[in-house]
Amino acid sequence: MLELRLSELAQSLGVACESGDAVVTGLAIDSRAVKPGDLFVAIDGEHVDGHDFIDKALDNGAAAIACTRRIDVASPHIKAADSHQVCANYGQLIRGRFHGSVIGITGSAGKTTAKSFLESICGRAGKTVATVGNQNNELGVPLTLARLSTDPTFAVVEMGASQKGDIAYLKSMAAPQVVVLLNALEAHVGRFGSLQAIIETKGEILDDLAASDTAVLNADQLHYSTWQRRAAPARIISFGESSTAAIQLLDLTDRGFDGSDITVDAMGTQISLRLSIPGKGGVTNALASIAAAMALDIDVSVIVQGIEALSPVEGRGNTLHLDRGIRLIDDSYNASPSSVMAALDSLKHARPPRTAVLADMLELGDDGPDYHREVGRHLSDLGIERVIAVGELSAYISDNCVSHALHFANTDQLLADCPKFFQDETILVKGSRGMQLDRFVTSMTASAGEATC
Repeated sequence: MLELRLSELAQSLGVACESGDAVVTGLAIDSRAVKPGDLFVAIDGEHVDGHDFIDKALDNGAAAIACTRRIDVASPHIKAADSHQVCANYGQLIRGRFHGSVIGITGSAGKTTAKSFLESICGRAGKTVATVGNQNNELGVPLTLARLSTDPTFAVVEMGASQKGDIAYLKSMAAPQVVVLLNALEAHVGRFGSLQAIIETKGEILDDLAASDTAVLNADQLHYSTWQRRAAPARIISFGESSTAAIQLLDLTDRGFDGSDITVDAMGTQISLRLSIPGKGGVTNALASIAAAMALDIDVSVIVQGIEALSPVEGRGNTLHLDRGIRLIDDSYNASPSSVMAALDSLKHARPPRTAVLADMLELGDDGPDYHREVGRHLSDLGIERVIAVGELSAYISDNCVSHALHFANTDQLLADCPKFFQDETILVKGSRGMQLDRFVTSMTASAGEATC
């Protein structure tokens, strides 16, 4: 790992070292995750105060402590006004010592899948550090950067946003030479206030790029030309179905939840790939990853190997095979109108009987009911046999589809009154994370895979 002296971090923050200096080789905000040599940053969180775990962090080998109030320890430590700023400065200082290629990824949907595709590709071309899970916020990005060393050739950094300015802030830490902007969609529009605000916020990843940088942009987005201008003077590599895309989808065979077979024109080279990631989102993220990998001059054969090796992860479209031939598609991690529509399109390809277990799509503001009505109508168009709607907003789904519909007020009620499922049925489970449909998945897979609640 790249080393940093506590005094260097203290200087960047304008504070003093107390109880001496120390060399730190990592960053931790959870005392249970502390490794010998780490700087433990005590976060005063909403539910847990990290200051209560300083002794535990030291027992686990922390070389130094960062806190926001006076502490009585003999180990080297600094006291700063903002623990988040401590993490940010740590990440920036380590990033400044890293000489490999950094790829930054943002978008309303698909960030984690695109990151996983690129991690799979880059890992075959050189040592790679990538965002773990969904650690894509003001604390997660520094934790990713803290894992950089002199060895990795690539760093793949996922960036999320809760408000305007978030992407600009994260980008200032990661300083990526290749940026990937997947899309700007209606997800979280209730939090941002408008789709235009989302478009502008996601576009922050394009600001202040140099001519030597590369922006990977979705040519199928309506705001592509705006983003293209915003990215200047950086090199642009576009992807999508558009005939103008540098990485262009030529042919697609949808295999439902088993994935897709695609043919792509990759800047003049035609390649065929078999994806295990299902749906349109899987295809879009594969195209974006090809574009980013080509910006890094990774060989096409390595790109193909990396993409074809990736399988869905838990909660993001992975298939669970239960008793009586029941196939459960666990897409319970999150949901937006576009991602739900895409998942239903994949469900259409499954053999009947088919059931969509759909919970509320949250943070859609005043337009929430309309988005749920649209999902209900889409279910009708696809001919899905049954929908199980969970939550207040999801009543608009069940009320606006011709499928056999059941409605439950919440996940607790669903678990208490679980309906029966049929032999060889395919069940799609999708909803916003706050609706806790993962509990339904866990219940379905209990008792050695028996399909019972």
